[in-house]
Amino acid sequence: MAKQLYDYWFVQFDFPNEEGKPYKSSGGAMVYNERLKREIPVGWQVENLVDFAEIKNGATPSTSDDTNYGGDIVWITPKDLSDQQSKFVYQGERNITKQGLDSCSTSMLPINSVLMSSRAPIGLISIAKHEVCTNQGFKSFIPKNMEDSIYLYYYIKHHIKQIEQLGTGTTFKEVSRDDLCKFPILVVGANDTYKQWVELQDEIANKQFVLTKEIAELTKQRDELLPLLMNGQATVNYHLSASTYISFDISVLFLNFTNGNSLYETISLDYQRFALPLHSKENTHGTIQEDKRHIQQRQRQGD
Repeated sequence: MAKQLYDYWFVQFDFPNEEGKPYKSSGGAMVYNERLKREIPVGWQVENLVDFAEIKNGATPSTSDDTNYGGDIVWITPKDLSDQQSKFVYQGERNITKQGLDSCSTSMLPINSVLMSSRAPIGLISIAKHEVCTNQGFKSFIPKNMEDSIYLYYYIKHHIKQIEQLGTGTTFKEVSRDDLCKFPILVVGANDTYKQWVELQDEIANKQFVLTKEIAELTKQRDELLPLLMNGQATVNYHLSASTYISFDISVLFLNFTNGNSLYETISLDYQRFALPLHSKENTHGTIQEDKRHIQQRQRQGD
């Protein structure tokens, strides 16, 4: 929905006009822009990206000095974005120390900065939800007005093919800061239409970020529990009264260790997560069929 709103308002230019009707489709005034090679709404401007946001490079502390790593400063690499595949980033695989930060040319980026991988590969994009710094595989954007963060994220994402074409290099292509500084960006201005869109997007983004953290926590729990379940050290006990509701679908792997044998069944649970307390192998909990019947009965009751 968030991406559709961006496309509808800022690509098709069918944002609501004064009468609540789609602007361009209802005959809203347009003017041709030479830099963008297309028509844009009258009153909108085109600027260089560097005039819209500060553009920062990243760097890597020396890996030969262990004291540069293991601190509390979040340090992001393109691999982190590739692994997480998320609109938001707030943690990486490896933190650095204050010494590591001071030893290289990376910069601290405030919350709501937009991170874009600029090589190997070009075009991984995420919004920082924690103060972070990056390695040299990024060009990061700090909007002059932080309320423009969501707009900048979608603008870069929409134009990533053009940005990729700016890449140069023999071993692998990289987009330079100088080229990004001159890249054109459509500026809407602080009108009521734009403010309304930002409010809608902020509401959506806040909910998405909550779910992002929920998913990360569930993934962490899964990775910790599965080895115990697979080798028979633990089994699953369902306390359905402890179920909580969240707004995404998740498939849960049900395991029941009986006489050392593992039985598997994947059941799709729509919009709910069940607490999975561990207990000893001797206290095995029923059969998978019984567990499934309990769950289906609970779902029918609407709990």
